[in-house]
Amino acid sequence: MQVRGRIDILAAAAALVVAAVAGGAVALGGAKLAGFGEATTTVREVIRDSASGQAPIASESRSGGALSIAEIYRRAAPGVVQVTTTTKVEGTVDPFFGFEVPEETRRALGSGFVIDKAGYIVTNYHVIEGAETVEVSFSNSDSMKAQIVGRDASTDIALLKVEANSRALRPLMLGNSSALRVGDDVLAIGNPLGYERSATRGIVSAVQRPLRAPSGFTIDHVIQTDAALNRGNSGGPLMNSRGQVIGVNSAIETAGDGSQGNIGIGFA
Repeated sequence: MQVRGRIDILAAAAALVVAAVAGGAVALGGAKLAGFGEATTTVREVIRDSASGQAPIASESRSGGALSIAEIYRRAAPGVVQVTTTTKVEGTVDPFFGFEVPEETRRALGSGFVIDKAGYIVTNYHVIEGAETVEVSFSNSDSMKAQIVGRDASTDIALLKVEANSRALRPLMLGNSSALRVGDDVLAIGNPLGYERSATRGIVSAVQRPLRAPSGFTIDHVIQTDAALNRGNSGGPLMNSRGQVIGVNSAIETAGDGSQGNIGIGFA
């Protein structure tokens, strides 16, 4: 079953913000999800006022010129967080030997980024799927518990919220992903394999790629990039040359030989 329509990942996140603020419950890919550990939905675009403290969506007419990689990183890195989740795995009985395997707690790692001064953070659904606790770490080494306030498996997007001082939050500017062209420069920031706030540079390799979401539905209009993405990059921002977020890093393609490393084919 496939639902037809245009999908904008960042608009999906904005829609989750609106739902969370309203107090509503949001009921809530072959590529490998780029997390640590292992229906296309039509979403209305929501433009948010910068006066509210939420990250505005930039238009081409006022987006300005290209920035250096160093300048983009300087501006954006403080708004990128490390997302750590814990999940309890119930004990089982070994079918061969018959002894009981005790319950264990598993930790997983991903990325996310701040989108407003109210403490909302975007990440991937597969980063927090099944998590019992979620913690985010900022660039100043502060760590705090985060609440999952929205999740949508069909777009692989989740929304977290932290109770943090607004002065400590650095929202990232949202850009226009539909304006991307093959060959445009992009920058990914995230926490691959636990290396905090690593930056990798690349280009847009293709647009309009399909990607299988955790729900089994297909996400359309996905960006393919050769910027190096690895486990732990999931949920981090893919940014254009103006320092605006134009995608959420979500998955990588692997060589098919059992290795899980980057081969230059990633998806946001």
